[in-house]
Amino acid sequence: MAFDAHSTHWLLSAVLALHLLHHRLAKRHVSFAEFGAAAVLCVPLSVPLPSWLFMTVHLALVALQVVGSLWIRRLSPDWALPSA
Repeated sequence: MAFDAHSTHWLLSAVLALHLLHHRLAKRHVSFAEFGAAAVLCVPLSVPLPSWLFMTVHLALVALQVVGSLWIRRLSPDWALPSA
């Protein structure tokens, strides 16, 4: 499979969806990394930026989401409510 901006965009979409599902199942809060990845996905690929820039950002965010899923207990606070 050849990587281009469209394939890395879809890869980031899939990885982010799975990562957010993992947050839900692990009952952990999301961070600014998830919001940043979602914001990047909102940038249309028709914007006149080089393809390598889109690909680099997409793949970096994919790696960040994978690391976030592997270390979710260490990096994200849980949903536990504070004791009253």
